[in-house]
Amino acid sequence: MAQKSAFDTPWFNRQDKSFFNSLNQTTTPHLLLTAETEDFDEETIQQWRDEGFDTAYVPLLNGGNQYINRLHSAGDAFGVSEYYAIVAYGDAASLVLQGHLKPNHPKLCAVIAYYPSTIPSPHSKYPPSIKVLAHLAGKDIGVQKHPEVLGIQGKTKTIHKTLTPGAGYGEILKYGFPAYTYAGVESGFAERDLDEFDPVAESVAFTRSLHTLRKAFRLDSDAETARDELVDLTAAGNTEKAVTRIRPRAHVLNGPTLTGGTDSKELSEFYTKHFQPLPPDFRARLLSRTVGNDGSRIVDELLITFTHSQPLAWILPGIPASKKRVEVVMVSVVRMVGGKLESEHVYWDQASVLVQVGLLSPKMVPEAWKKRGVEELPVWGAESARAMRRGGSKRVNELIEE
Repeated sequence: MAQKSAFDTPWFNRQDKSFFNSLNQTTTPHLLLTAETEDFDEETIQQWRDEGFDTAYVPLLNGGNQYINRLHSAGDAFGVSEYYAIVAYGDAASLVLQGHLKPNHPKLCAVIAYYPSTIPSPHSKYPPSIKVLAHLAGKDIGVQKHPEVLGIQGKTKTIHKTLTPGAGYGEILKYGFPAYTYAGVESGFAERDLDEFDPVAESVAFTRSLHTLRKAFRLDSDAETARDELVDLTAAGNTEKAVTRIRPRAHVLNGPTLTGGTDSKELSEFYTKHFQPLPPDFRARLLSRTVGNDGSRIVDELLITFTHSQPLAWILPGIPASKKRVEVVMVSVVRMVGGKLESEHVYWDQASVLVQVGLLSPKMVPEAWKKRGVEELPVWGAESARAMRRGGSKRVNELIEE
């Protein structure tokens, strides 16, 4: 059995949330990963390390109280005054959720449970010092019930409830802690070495997990600074240094033209041969920025202006210089992991760009549509970007009303 801390007293357990928050300061955020297997997916471990967490792995083995004791012995090994969190997967997640309902682990600040098969009763209350989050998968979940007769608690029962996938972005369930469902995925969706791995669900779940852990450890993120430094390097053509700020399996996708790359080697080639050189008057103005609650995902709305004085392969691949002026709003969705680029998705109105360089006209209506009364295509040139810059357009409403 793990040695008890000097803080394991009823007095300590009765303190309120503000007391715990005042104590919960640690120089290094420590993380215990735990699952059924003797070893664990190295890529997932590395992802947590890249976010700045000192990690250790504890296998489930035979489970039971001995397993929970082994977990906290590993947590104690981080240091007398160091706080830690637990991220558990599968059956280990079920045991971890059940094993921490009582406030007897003062250095534990968070529990993240990935696809547990069972969860505690919705009426269960976790200590205020522990932030809890669960990611659920599959078609149903076992919910533990503790029936009482005349104040005497009976044998625990498990009731299976159907999971509702929600609108596809993960529906939050009304339990005693935040629990999200994910449409169309099975247990194992967050582990890269399993067939059940789902990159979209993993990314959304990881964002929520990281947000919970950052709050628990009271950490700040410097993802904005890292993202802006990378932009400066690529814009200046310093590809060699820019690649050092990109993760090996990172990807960039410019949606309208399907340009970019799927690893650091391809991205080095993209930024060297296709992104550069930029037109001399190429300018990007930030219209708005939204930073995700975990601090790692950044959404930028950018006003891009340039003269198409030379070929620009990532915006107009295969099109020679038109000498036309272009104004377009782009949306960039970036994910940074450990201060390096993990992914970037860029979107813009390609029809507007084609109108401005003379490759598309609103009058280019197919005959079949003309017979149906269509006189013009609903496309615009620079007016669209200018309306976004002004913050609205009466013309859009007029078009709808016509």
